[in-house]
Parts: sequence; structure tokens; C-alpha cells
Amino acid sequence: MANAYRHKRYFRLRNDDSSLATFTDVDNAKTKIGFRSAFDTSSPTTTFALADSDTTLIVTYEFDNQEDQDAFKAAVDTLMEHSDTPWDEDPATSWTEHFKTEWLHQDGSISNTSFPM
Repeated sequence: MANAYRHKRYFRLRNDDSSLATFTDVDNAKTKIGFRSAFDTSSPTTTFALADSDTTLIVTYEFDNQEDQDAFKAAVDTLMEHSDTPWDEDPATSWTEHFKTEWLHQDGSISNTSFPM
């Protein structure tokens, strides 16, 4: 993988009372968030980490080239824009928020930040 084609996406789970859910571990966060197959587009190498007292899941996506990263972004953007259910979750008790994306330079420093919510 090439370090030049990486970005981080930040996710959290909001409860019906507006509080944030706390995850027990990364697998628990992945299950509760319910990523759909669009997040597998271009087969990125993914790294997962919990932050913010285990209320945020940070996923780093790494791609072989710009075309793969662009295809991933297009698939996820389409899912988010054209789906009433972009997450495989239980909407009766909570909902997933993708609240920040950081695009990274090759050295890992932040190139650009977007706030999709």
C-alpha cells in the first residue's frame, strides 16, 4: 500500500437520548455501527482504533492508488446520499454518525478535514 492514499473517518453511535454509546472494543464498535459493503470498495487496508473514552471509532483506509481511493469515496458518497439506511444497525435504539474525515499527506499529517454531518 502507498502511504500517499490514506484517510481517516470518524464514527460514533448516538443513543435516542442524544448521549453517545460507549464501545467495549473495536469489534463491538464495528458491529454496532454496521458498515455496509460500500466500505469494502477497492479492498482498502483498514486500521481501527477507539478514541474519546471509547465513544469514537477511527478507521484509517489505505489504498494502492488514487483511482482506488476515488472509487471508494464515490461508493461511500453514493451510499450516504441515496440510502435511507446507509448503516446495518438497529435504528430503534441508536443511529450512526460519520462526523469527520481527515485526508492525509504521505507523512501522515492532515491535508484536509471535512465534516459530513
